[in-house]
Parts: sequence; structure tokens; C-alpha cells
Amino acid sequence: VMKNVLLVNPFGIGDVLFSTPVIQNIKARYPDVFVGYLCNIRTAPIFKSNPKVNKVFIYEKDDWRKLWHESKIKCIIDFVRFLSEIKKCNFDLAIDLSLGRHYSFFLWFLGVKKRYGFNYKKRGVFLTDKIDIQGYEGKHVIEYYLDLLRFMGIEPVEVKPKVYINDEYKKLAETFLTIKGVDKNKPLVGIVPGGGVSWGKAVDIRRWPKEKFAQLADKIIDNFHAQVVIFGDTHECPLCDEMAFMMHNMPIKIAGETDLLQFAALLSKCGLVIANDGGPLHLSVAAGVKTVSLFGPVDENVYGQYPPDPQTHRIIKKDIHCRPCYKRFKMSPCRYNKECLEGIGVDEVFKAVEDLL
Repeated sequence: VMKNVLLVNPFGIGDVLFSTPVIQNIKARYPDVFVGYLCNIRTAPIFKSNPKVNKVFIYEKDDWRKLWHESKIKCIIDFVRFLSEIKKCNFDLAIDLSLGRHYSFFLWFLGVKKRYGFNYKKRGVFLTDKIDIQGYEGKHVIEYYLDLLRFMGIEPVEVKPKVYINDEYKKLAETFLTIKGVDKNKPLVGIVPGGGVSWGKAVDIRRWPKEKFAQLADKIIDNFHAQVVIFGDTHECPLCDEMAFMMHNMPIKIAGETDLLQFAALLSKCGLVIANDGGPLHLSVAAGVKTVSLFGPVDENVYGQYPPDPQTHRIIKKDIHCRPCYKRFKMSPCRYNKECLEGIGVDEVFKAVEDLL
């Protein structure tokens, strides 16, 4: 029987949300287990608000690199202190979702007896129990994660990703929307023209054109007398401004004004969210909102809304011969000018919106 379990996932918002059913299932099977979670600073609020997670450890790779360049001695002292914090929890089992070897090495070093994970590119040398994978392909990432549970002898009963939004955040969201002039009697549709920031400079390859988002937003307002909120983070303010400027209606803009849980709370107030493939899409799903997603280079069967349900979630994609071109965590150079996204018409996205609204 496991007493203390640590999950490790250093990736972006979508990836860590995919791991939330793992926590739900462990707690369903072992209600008294102590759950720790190691993640980056951007995703930490998801687990700090999760009542099933007892302790969150923040590991920010860039901060450690910076500290190493500033002072190697201070970096070593701080890192030893960080490891001793983990050591104090006496984890007897860890689930390492990092696909690397560094985290499992430190888990071994800290004396965690059972270390489960994926043996990707033979990097699972420090794992005690591992599943060989070439990458995530053919089935959803959540299914891969649930396979690890089965491997541990736990049959999953929960499969939906989940974000916990407390009453305080819900009230804040309502107040915030009132200040922004949102009419409670009209349908509220959220549009996220950005997203997918974990791809860095290559992020545009995952985004539907802002002109089409603007046309779609106008069409929704004209046909449903709905209110459209354009969401984005601080870096996406110019993108949100440009999209709003292209519209003939007046949308509401909320960009760079919220933290992650405030954003989740605002998304939860929408009747529908339209988003590119990326973290905001999965945050909407985890908040229990209907979604329409736009998928280009990435395989929707692996990274789409989960579990698939056409009554709640729609995926819009162009079936052209070269997609999906993001495979085994690598992106092929695009020779077709983003045809997979550029080729998606406003009308077909609107039809999905109409069906769900």
C-alpha cells in the first residue's frame, strides 16, 4: 500500500491537466495517501488549489540555470535545500511523467523505492518500473497516463481532467465580468486567439488566423446576440487588440489582467469557449465548459479535448495529407503555408458553435 506518492510533470498547462485524472484515481483507491506534485511555476496554481494534492514543489529550470551562472555555490546550497524538502516527505512511490532521466535520477538519489514512468528513448534507466514508448501517438496522452496506473495495479474510474475553482474565485470572476460590462442575460462566448505558449517562438504555427477569429466573433454576436470575451495573457495583449480592431462589433477584452485560477474562473462563466490547441483549451475542458477547438499540426486524437464528446466538445481540422506533422515531440518544417489551419473556414467553425450553443 502506498503511503506517500510524488508526481513529476515539468511541462505546460495542458500536460499537467492531463495528469489530474491520475491524482483522482490514486485518491479514489487510497483515500489517505499523501500526494506531492512537482511542476513549474506557471502550472503550480492548478495543484495548490487541488484539495487532493497535499504539497506542491516548484521546479523552474531557467531559475536554476540563472542561479548557477550567478553563484555556483549558492545554487548547490539551494538545490540541496530543495531536495531535502522533498526528502522530508518520505515518498515511497513516484510517477515521473517527465520522459527524461534527470528527475528519476534524483528520485533514486532521494531513496524513493518505486519509480514509475515511461522509457522514452531509453531514458528510463533510473525508473524501477517503466513502459516503453516512442512518443505519444495513436491515443490520447491521458490514456497513456492511465496505462501507468493500470501498470501499478490501479484500474481507473475517473478519466476527466479537473481544475478546482473555489467559491471565492467564482465570485471574483462574476464581479470582474460585471465591471467589464457583461450582461448576465446574454450568452457569453470566450475566444482565445493565442495559447500554446510552451512552443516558444514557433507558437504561430498552432494558431488560426486572427482575421478569421474576428469574423467568427462578429458572426456570433450578430446571430446570437451574444457577448464575446477575447482572452489572452500579458504577451498576447497585442494579438487580442488586433483581433478586436478587426471587428465591427465591440467585444470585451481580458488580456494580461488575471492569474491562472482567475482565468479558469472566468472561462467557467462562459457558455462556450473557442480556442486553438493549447493550455487555455484544456483549462476550459477541466473547468467543465463546452469547447470548439482548432487543430493544425498537432494530432487531436493525442492532444484533443478528453474524453471525446461531440455534445460538449468539437474539433475543427483540415484533413490534408501532411497533418498531423507534429510527431514524437518533433515538428516537421511546414511546406504548405499552414494550410491545415489557414484552410479552416469561418463558416465551418460557426456551424460547430451553433450546434453547441
